[in-house]
Amino acid sequence: MRTTTLASVVKFSMAAIVLAVALAVSGAAYAQRGPGGDGNGGGAAPSGPSAPGSNGPALGPNASSADACDIGPTLPALPTFQEGGDAVKALSRATESYIRNCGCATQDCIANALDKYAEALAQVAPRLPPQLQNEASVVAEAARRVRAARTKAEAQRALHDAIAIIHKDIELVKAEDPDHPRLTRGGDFVAETLNVASLALEKGGGL
Repeated sequence: MRTTTLASVVKFSMAAIVLAVALAVSGAAYAQRGPGGDGNGGGAAPSGPSAPGSNGPALGPNASSADACDIGPTLPALPTFQEGGDAVKALSRATESYIRNCGCATQDCIANALDKYAEALAQVAPRLPPQLQNEASVVAEAARRVRAARTKAEAQRALHDAIAIIHKDIELVKAEDPDHPRLTRGGDFVAETLNVASLALEKGGGL
């Protein structure tokens, strides 16, 4: 009887020791993980910029700006009822902002930006005076010539020629309509954008 009782006590003691060890290990693991279970002792860490050299996503305003510069100018969607001059202004300001803020100063970059600008202008053309409805074609041709230019000077000449054409179209509007200050706004904005592109190209590296 004593042998049986002693064996029972030994088995009970062993079971108690195993249970205690298991509870201790479980408690240590929980303390290490923390309530959030992420191994940081305090829940999931807030998202933020990845550390240098990491493979995670680079977040934050600087990365977003770089991404936006990589894809070219982001032009606004324009309501169909918006006056032509106001629509051209919105497109022009967005294109100018891209050229200035993204360091767009090479022929390829300028040509690509002007291509997107011309595509958007083509959608606005019907809202402009007839004399200014070819602005998109003028800008597209300037972009083609800039891209094909063999020198920076040749590329700038393409932009200056386009500006001269726009100014001639503006003069045609002025000659036919006394309300030209309002009607010629679209042409003024396009000429200004082409000038911004020319200045960027002049200060930049050209090819």
